[in-house]
Amino acid sequence: MNVKQSTPGRSLIWNLFIALACLAGTFAAQASDAFDSGLLWKVEAAGTTPSYLFGTMHSDNPAVVELPAPVRRAFDQAGSLTLEVVLDPQSLLSMAGALLLTDGKSLESLIGRRLYERSVEGLRAQGVAEILVAGMKPWAVAVTLMTPVTTGGLVLDHALYRDAVAAGKKVHGLETVAEQTGLFDDLSLKDQITLLRDTLDNLGSIGLMLDELQVAYLDRDLKRLQEISEASMRAGDPQLAETFNRKIVLERNHRMAERMQSRLREGRQFIAVGALHLAGEQGLLRLLSERGYRLSRIY
Repeated sequence: MNVKQSTPGRSLIWNLFIALACLAGTFAAQASDAFDSGLLWKVEAAGTTPSYLFGTMHSDNPAVVELPAPVRRAFDQAGSLTLEVVLDPQSLLSMAGALLLTDGKSLESLIGRRLYERSVEGLRAQGVAEILVAGMKPWAVAVTLMTPVTTGGLVLDHALYRDAVAAGKKVHGLETVAEQTGLFDDLSLKDQITLLRDTLDNLGSIGLMLDELQVAYLDRDLKRLQEISEASMRAGDPQLAETFNRKIVLERNHRMAERMQSRLREGRQFIAVGALHLAGEQGLLRLLSERGYRLSRIY
């Protein structure tokens, strides 16, 4: 994420996704073959109009942002859009504020001089000034370092939000900003420092991992996304990864599956969440199938 005044907080959703990909994959159950691939799924139940579930990736690469024809048709036909979080200006401002310390302490006082200097150096490459780094939370530095620098265009989730607003569609959120950022705020200072140190120690491999994730995403290969997660996880702290997997993947999958029920009963919904949430024995595709929905891969 670029922590700049021009785009504050815009990429926090992707920060969460990347944190999962880097830290949570080893403990994620593998998907069955039926749910190993595919980004767009029709979700059907008796007595309701079909809806669609779409896996997203934070990128402004035109190959990602340009919706394939089947996805565009499903989006255009939908009566409303549901995202993980509504990306309106108020939410973006809240996301930006959530990255910063509010208790009068500085980042350096929490993590020590050496780790602070490494953080400043790492974020300088992303165009983040030290005056901003000094006031960031340790976890916020880590997830910012994990995020690819965009070229200035709208990333996929935000492009969907823009298009929905322009088309007069209602936009809903499955979670609140406070719920998402609270997942990181609830980490102990020790765990936040571990997360930051592991990220700094592995900066050289993060770029390659992001490239591999994008290739797997464009191939619509959910199984490969998990495999990349597992490989990147091996360099991290296994206990922290287990905590992340439980809180940020599994518990959120169940929460999102529950909260999208009202949208699915309404019908004609286009629901877009991070692609990593789709697959796995406790992924959204499996959870919806177990609730009696019929899922068909469209794209």
